[in-house]
Amino acid sequence: MLRIIVILSLFIGITVVEAADIRVASAANFYPTLSKIKHKFEKYTGHRVTIIRGSTGKLYAQIVNGAPYDIFLSADSVRADKLVTLGIADNDEAIVYAIGQLCVWNPKANSPQQIKEQLLSNNIKKLAVANPRTAPYGQAAIETLKSMGLYEKLKSKLVFGENISQTLQFVQSGAADLGFVARSHMKDKFDESQYWNIAEDKHQPIKQKMLVLKKSKHITAARSFMVFMQTAEIKKLIRNDGYQL
Repeated sequence: MLRIIVILSLFIGITVVEAADIRVASAANFYPTLSKIKHKFEKYTGHRVTIIRGSTGKLYAQIVNGAPYDIFLSADSVRADKLVTLGIADNDEAIVYAIGQLCVWNPKANSPQQIKEQLLSNNIKKLAVANPRTAPYGQAAIETLKSMGLYEKLKSKLVFGENISQTLQFVQSGAADLGFVARSHMKDKFDESQYWNIAEDKHQPIKQKMLVLKKSKHITAARSFMVFMQTAEIKKLIRNDGYQL
C-alpha cells in the first residue's frame, strides 16, 4: 500500500518522458469499461495500451505459461491470489477494482418479474451461462440457480459460452431464450424491463482483482495504470458502468 501511495504522489502532474506499450489481459466482462479507461489513460499519460480479453481462467493459464502481459484484470480474486502464491505477482501490487453484478437477460421480456417467473416456471428451451470452470460470472450463475433450487430442473437446458461476452451473443442471436450476463453489459444499453438483477446473496461476491505482473517489461507504466484505475474519475466511470466498488 505504501508503494501505491508513493506512486500516486508521483503520478499527479506526471510528465511522461518515454511512452510505453503495455499489454493488459482483461476478463471479457470488463472489456467495454476498460476500453473507455484505455483512451483516457493514453490521453493523460502518452502510454499506449493493448487489451487482450478472454475468460479469466484462460488468461490465467496463459500468464502461468509465460504470456507477456504487464497487467491482469481478473474477474475474480481466486486466480489473482494464485498468481501471488506462485510468485508471478506481488500482493502489494494487487487491488479489487470492481465488484461484478449479475443479471438475467431476455430481450423479449416486458419486465424483470416476467424473467424471474420464466425461470421459476421452467418455461425455457435454452439458458445461456458462461463456462463456470473458467468464467467467474458463470460460476456465480450456477451458484444462483442452486440457491434458488432451480439447478436440477434447468441443468439439461444450459448452454455454455466460453466467456460472458459469448453468453451475451447466444441470447442476442436467439440461440438461447435468456442468459446470465454481467449487469455492466446491460446498463445504459438495454431497457431495464429486459433484465432481472440478481440479489447479491444468491452467489459469492464477484470480486474482480487487478495485478501488476512481475515480468512486466514496462513496470513503471504498468504501475501508473494501476494508480490511474484508483482515481476518482475512473472509480466513477466503473460505478456508472454497473459495478460496485
